[in-house]
Amino acid sequence: MPHPGRLGRGKEMGRGPYEKSGLLRDTSLPPLKKVKETFEIPFPYKDVVKNGKKTRELLADELEIDVKVWYLPFGEFDGYEVLFFKDTKKVDLKTEWVWRN
Repeated sequence: MPHPGRLGRGKEMGRGPYEKSGLLRDTSLPPLKKVKETFEIPFPYKDVVKNGKKTRELLADELEIDVKVWYLPFGEFDGYEVLFFKDTKKVDLKTEWVWRN
C-alpha cells in the first residue's frame, strides 16, 4: 500500500492528492462508461418521543441537491479549474424518497 510522501503535512499537494492521504481511490471518469458514486448527506433531525417510543423527525420536508463536477489540474482552486457538469435537483422527502432501514 502506498504511503504519503510528506506524511500528510502541509497544505500543498506535491504530486497530487493521492500523496496527501496515502490511500488511493478510483475517482476517474472514464469515457463512455457510467460511474456510480455513493455519498452520505447529513440532514437535520431531532429525536422525539411518540407513544413511548423514541423516533427521529426531519426538520424539513425538502432537500435541494446541488452537484458540481470539477476538474482540478493540480492542487487547489486557483483559477485553472474547469467545471464539467452542474445540476440542481429538489427532492421531496415525504413522497419521492425511499427510506432504507
